[in-house]
Amino acid sequence: MKTTLMTAITVFLSAFMLAACDVEVEKDDGASEALAAAEAKLAQMAAYDAEIAAVKTWREVWDSADVDKLDAITHSDFTRTAPDLNANSLDELKAFILQVHETYPDFSITNDGMAAGADGVFMQWTVTGSDTARGEDATGNSMRVTGISRYRFSDGKIASELVIFDTGSALTQLDTTELPHTAE
Repeated sequence: MKTTLMTAITVFLSAFMLAACDVEVEKDDGASEALAAAEAKLAQMAAYDAEIAAVKTWREVWDSADVDKLDAITHSDFTRTAPDLNANSLDELKAFILQVHETYPDFSITNDGMAAGADGVFMQWTVTGSDTARGEDATGNSMRVTGISRYRFSDGKIASELVIFDTGSALTQLDTTELPHTAE
C-alpha cells in the first residue's frame, strides 16, 4: 500500500509541476489519465481515513458508553450481527451498549489493529470486564476476549457491523452457560 501511495503522490506531483511550468500536455500522452487516477486514489484513501476515524469513535463509544456520539457516525438503517446480540437499529445498539456497561461496570475495549479496504474497515479488539452487577446472577468472574469486527459504510456512515469472537472462551471465563445481556 505504501508503494501505491508513493506512486500516486509521484504522479500527482509530476502533473502539478507540469501545470506550474505552464507546459502543454497532450491528451494522448497519458498524463491526464495518470493525474485522474492519482486523484481518484487519493480520494479513496481520504475516504478510508474518514472510515477509520469513524470506527475509532465507535470503539470509544463502546469503551465509555457515551452512546450519543453514535448519531454522527452511524447510518439510520444500521444493523449488527453478533453472537451475543443482533441489533436492527441504532436505538437497539445504544440500549445494548448501556446494558453491557450495567452488567460489566469495568467494561473496556481496546483496538488491537485496524485495516480499511473495499470490503469495509476491520478492527481486531480485546474486551475485558467483570460480571459483577447482576445481583444474584452475577458470577463475579472477569473475562478477556479477543475478536474482530467488520464495519460497512453507506453515505459515509457505519451501516453495519459483523462481530466475531470466541463465545466459548467468554462463557468459560465467566463460568456461565449464557452471555448476560442486561442487569437484573
